[in-house]
Amino acid sequence: MKKFRAFTCSALLLSALLAVTPSVVQARGIVSRRAFDSYRLPNTTVPTHYTLRLDTDIHREIFDYTGNVQIRINVLEATDQIVLHSSRSEITHVQLRNGVGLSVPVKNFEFDEDKEFLVVNVGTTLQPNTGTYTLEIDFTNSIARNDQAGFYRSSYDDENGVRRYLGLTQFESVDARTSFPCYDEPGIKTTYDILIVCGIDYHARSNAPLRGIQLLEGGKKLSTFATTPRMQTYLVAWLVSDFKYEREVLTDPQLAIASWSKPSSVHLLSYSVDASKRFMRAMEEYFDQLYSMSKIDNVAIKDEDYAAGAMENWGLVTYKESAISYGPEDGEQRQVGVVTIVGHEFTHQFFGNLLAPKWWSYLWLNEGFARLYQYYLGAISHPELQLRERFVTGPFQTALRADNSLTVRPMTYYTETRPSISRLFDNIAYDKSACVLRMMNYALGERTFQKGLRYYLQQNKERGVVEESNLFDSLEQAAKEDAVLPISLSVHEIFGSWSHQPGVPLVKVRRDGNEYLFTQERYIANTPPEEPFENSWWIPISFSTPSNNAFEKLPAFWMPPNVSEVAYTIETVQDEVVSFNPHSTGYYRVEYEESMLRELIERINKDHTGFEPATRARLIDDTLNIAQSRGGNYDVVLQLLNYLQRETDYVPWAVAYENLRHMQSMLRTNEAVSQLLERFIEKIASPLLERYGGVDHRTGESASVEELRTIAIDLACSGSQSCNDDAQSAVRSLASKKHYTMEDNALLCHGLQHSNAEQRKALQAQFSQALSDKNLDNPSAKHFLHQSLSCLGEDMTKVQSFAKYLLALSDSDRTKALHRLLVELNVPLAEIVQSLQSELSQRRSNSVYYKHGPKLIFEIARYVTDPADVQLLSSVASSYDSWVASEIEQQVNANLNWVEQNVEPLKNALTRYFDA
Repeated sequence: MKKFRAFTCSALLLSALLAVTPSVVQARGIVSRRAFDSYRLPNTTVPTHYTLRLDTDIHREIFDYTGNVQIRINVLEATDQIVLHSSRSEITHVQLRNGVGLSVPVKNFEFDEDKEFLVVNVGTTLQPNTGTYTLEIDFTNSIARNDQAGFYRSSYDDENGVRRYLGLTQFESVDARTSFPCYDEPGIKTTYDILIVCGIDYHARSNAPLRGIQLLEGGKKLSTFATTPRMQTYLVAWLVSDFKYEREVLTDPQLAIASWSKPSSVHLLSYSVDASKRFMRAMEEYFDQLYSMSKIDNVAIKDEDYAAGAMENWGLVTYKESAISYGPEDGEQRQVGVVTIVGHEFTHQFFGNLLAPKWWSYLWLNEGFARLYQYYLGAISHPELQLRERFVTGPFQTALRADNSLTVRPMTYYTETRPSISRLFDNIAYDKSACVLRMMNYALGERTFQKGLRYYLQQNKERGVVEESNLFDSLEQAAKEDAVLPISLSVHEIFGSWSHQPGVPLVKVRRDGNEYLFTQERYIANTPPEEPFENSWWIPISFSTPSNNAFEKLPAFWMPPNVSEVAYTIETVQDEVVSFNPHSTGYYRVEYEESMLRELIERINKDHTGFEPATRARLIDDTLNIAQSRGGNYDVVLQLLNYLQRETDYVPWAVAYENLRHMQSMLRTNEAVSQLLERFIEKIASPLLERYGGVDHRTGESASVEELRTIAIDLACSGSQSCNDDAQSAVRSLASKKHYTMEDNALLCHGLQHSNAEQRKALQAQFSQALSDKNLDNPSAKHFLHQSLSCLGEDMTKVQSFAKYLLALSDSDRTKALHRLLVELNVPLAEIVQSLQSELSQRRSNSVYYKHGPKLIFEIARYVTDPADVQLLSSVASSYDSWVASEIEQQVNANLNWVEQNVEPLKNALTRYFDA
């Protein structure tokens, strides 16, 4: 039975809990006339403006706060109930006034705790078109919460070792309701006046610019902010702190850009201000749309207090501290990190903020654009960082990996509950949708796509709420004007085939003279179901030959869905080979018939520079994945990978590295085949170490070279004596360093694998001391040390538990750490699972640990090939909803199928390779 609380608006504010059926809310003394059979608000009323006042005492280390919210509302349907959201707030008073300020009787208010509704029962029937009403609610709440959501507290230690507290917000997706009563749905946009009381030595920041400060009694002050643009509740934000800032004020038009942090880290914010300035102006020009306010703040929050990573609150963007910090000794890789995360959140100021999704079903309209343009606009604002090529090694690879299972969802997907909404923030919303948008960018031509997006912004910004059809309409208009689609095709038809279906296509191609024949099917990384898929897409087919690159990014033709085979003629000169989807502009894999594949591999081994780096990467990724999905011809795979001995470009190596690590993880319990694979990897990767002059970082190198050297260390160091000597040196010098490079992390881990017990014990002490050192104010250095903890293997638990450590990492860092622990250092998987089980059992169900637990369980499941581990992992999953166990079962079955299909063919091929 679900519990609901009902209150009268008099002395009976603390009436007893009432237990009723989940679908019906009952109020004390009356029978409710509405059964809430949906988690969506009934929307008989709609807000038109909020005035929100908060009174805080964070400066005195008092974490309770009081609030008053006045919500102007219009009535859309006759009703005697006003239904909005509220959770965690204690309501102390509710009153309702009509448009001329006269009181309207309120019988009582009540809570539907399952749906997080606050139901105000009115003593009369409110009629539509009778003017505006004002609902005023007094409430109390607290920021002493441990889930890093809603309005919560963080802290830092100042230069004297004194703990200083601050309060910040993180409302996406449905946590505005946990901090103040509101209509907490993404399609409901309105304006806000926000007023915040804090200590005289503290300051408040919010979405809109500060309008004025009033001194109050008791050493406090009231900060009043300008009215915000119309926006949804999850973007409402404020910060109460004693942070300092770096700022630059732009002109024409005026815009104040500031980055805020604890005082001791302010000197690390200059690069983020400059990156923000350059990206914002590039974005405004590209979309022909000015940013809506006169200021935008970036706020750096202590990493361990900010699980969200970053959040695009309109005008007040929040980040993990390490994400936007940049020191003079940091390399270009840190610049890439700052630019892309600032770019992601700033793109949201248009896609997500200016245009809000009508419902969470269309979350991809926010996240897909932000993921795409953090790279593509970042390449315009910061051309020196070569960000476009990083899309192929980042989001494109992530999407293909996430979209290859049987149970993956489509981009547009309807759901209502808090847990299921949270699940929508996945690689499909971010990475797959970015890939599909990027594909349409190339398929229509970037100029036409850009024009369509300008129409999309202009045509919808006044209403401010969108669904996918609005985007399709605008792109359609641009496509017709520029005549870039066949007359028989529409953007709705093409794009809908991608947004409404799960999965990634596999395009099979065979050759008959100059005629190429194509079929399509859904690609699955493992054994497909017995019943064939019915998925089918409109696919833009691109190709390149040495003498014809006209269609290397543009579609040569559109492959229609539900057609058995498509023929297309490509004229080639003697000995030319054709590569399809050569720049990964289309979101699909390509399977060549074997004779075509062998010809491509022969050419790439003879002269790989005859193919673009992106083409080499695409061939590696598709060939390896298709082989692994079927236990395929590994002789051909090894022949292809063999060319990497001469490869010097980052893009092919990054893609090969990811695939090789997956193979390592699948073989982690098979020592014989693992050793064969390691021997092969060392052979192809060792020349890379030599080519880049060994392991030492060099000032001024590009991010790509930094990463290439790190890949080489990871893959080849165990076979190089000089590299191992350098790794041991890195271990010895850790304590004396104040600045760390990407290469240091890889070297440190290799060095520790060959360290004795005494060295490891000393290093544990160094880690513990460094991580707790209050004088180490560089967030990047602390982030490095925290990442490197996993290099200690089982010994790291003397510093921090596996679960606490892994749950605190970002998604990408967690993936690396798990591979290091389970594959490179052979930590028993059971120890990590047991640590997770223990940690979760100590946490309340709404804590950040419980909320992010499934992510970690899924990551661990990728390594499970032993029945005992399966059983243990399933026991942890049982504390979650049934879908968690179902997803784990699917992943484990995929792993077992991989082992059954691939181990013997791979072993035999490797044996033949070394015997040859």
